[in-house]
Amino acid sequence: MSSRETVEETLDNTTIDPSVTWTTGNVAEAFPGVFTTLGFTFINAPVELATRTTFLKLGVLTRKQVRLPDKSEDMFWTLFAGRAAANIDKFREIANITPGTSATAVEQQLFGYVRPETVDANSARRYPVIAAKAPGAVLRLPKRHDAEFAELRRWRLAHLDDIDTLDHAGCVELLADAQRRFQRMLTMHMLVAFVSSGLADRVIDTLAGLGLSDLGPALLSGAGTDESEVAHDLWALAHDDITLREFTDRHGYHGNNEGQLSGVTWREDPTSVLNRLDDYRAIAADSPRAPRNRSQEQVETRQRALVELQSALPRRKRRAAARNVRMASRWIALREQGKAGYLLTFDIARAVIRRQGALLVGAGVIDSIDDIFHLSYDEVCAGVTGDRRALVAERQARYDERCTYRLPQSWAGVPTLTKAGDSDAPARDASGVITGVAASGGVVEGRARVVRDPSTTELDDGDILVCETTDPSWVSLFLVAGGVVTDYGGLLSHGPIVARELGIPCVCGTENASYWIRDGQRIRLDGDTGTVTVLG
Repeated sequence: MSSRETVEETLDNTTIDPSVTWTTGNVAEAFPGVFTTLGFTFINAPVELATRTTFLKLGVLTRKQVRLPDKSEDMFWTLFAGRAAANIDKFREIANITPGTSATAVEQQLFGYVRPETVDANSARRYPVIAAKAPGAVLRLPKRHDAEFAELRRWRLAHLDDIDTLDHAGCVELLADAQRRFQRMLTMHMLVAFVSSGLADRVIDTLAGLGLSDLGPALLSGAGTDESEVAHDLWALAHDDITLREFTDRHGYHGNNEGQLSGVTWREDPTSVLNRLDDYRAIAADSPRAPRNRSQEQVETRQRALVELQSALPRRKRRAAARNVRMASRWIALREQGKAGYLLTFDIARAVIRRQGALLVGAGVIDSIDDIFHLSYDEVCAGVTGDRRALVAERQARYDERCTYRLPQSWAGVPTLTKAGDSDAPARDASGVITGVAASGGVVEGRARVVRDPSTTELDDGDILVCETTDPSWVSLFLVAGGVVTDYGGLLSHGPIVARELGIPCVCGTENASYWIRDGQRIRLDGDTGTVTVLG
């Protein structure tokens, strides 16, 4: 069986308990792509401890359980062939001892699907502790979350301009600060993710009982997420209402592959943003497609759906239903804010790492600045000396090879890798229908654009974006897209949330749509029924 130390060295699990099940759902959205050694060793312990601390705060785990396990099977997450995967069995254990949720609910909301063999085995043994601890943790969280996010914004701007003057000791100190802040923000984010799933479940269950399940996406829209502000400021930048510096100060921590420390952000290279400004200049301030108007329309859509829900309820239950919808909306916004929060810490960390890389190039340890990402966090902090070119070349070659593979959506034991771009499923011919989760309402027809790299893709107005998953750096494509189809995710995944905020149809959790559909095919996306039809 693989140990945690082995995984940090090899970024892989080649031997593991064949009965343990894993998924790339959700975790691949947070940390997409292939990890480098530095990227993984910087966040491995913080992610595991943040997960466990989240459940400690809820009373689900004991203090003794907030530790770093030795075996991969006992971790909430690990890597396979350099890619992140979550331990479904561990999350199922948590769900089965947490009131108000279940293994089925967690799999559906977090991963976008429920395995046929999943069995709910809820136990009340931790309920007294949870009843004592969870309410306080949950009630205090929104204000603390807002304050932490605001502080991270201030902290990032306070340090960015001075990083290029830091020596090794200064780099180590600021990098450690970024790691601590990452773990603290991620702890809050994971608590928000868990609570928001429960609140969304409550709304969805109410609708199902009334035969109004189709109202779900509308009631979960209009939350006012961080990505809504990115969309508006992209429009404002195109119309010269703000400067590029103002835009990157606010949102420059986003960018292609932003969930990896080795990614390049808009702050470092704004080319992909600047290349799309002409599309946004064509959108007038009074156009329904302007981001502010889209957001307002989604608020009104949610209100209309709430009126319909309340009209189907007895008068005594209407106020509670409205409260549940408001709470779900608030926590969904926090969910996206939390993701932006830990990306703020990443932006400082990657800037410091690249500064340290420049110092190592000057010392003759590595050839180029980004070679530092193939060293370990402990090695970098200790002050690496001596020639590391051979080690970097070996790890770079392994990284490049892993970028050509992809993991399945779920599996037990060691996964079977497939070539990126390949799929066991053939392309769908005309009239082929793909099913997924109805994540954002509406029906649209258009040309499918299958996108792997958002920084190098141009969409024409009305094209339907088809991809494996999305992160906040994709929002510039959402503004142009007529609809969105994703392989991974559920109602509360990033793509569906942003689609609802912008009022465009979305079907998620299709598993293989980005491999079944070919770029350029004409498709019909039905966000009300969760189907995608290939028209030819």
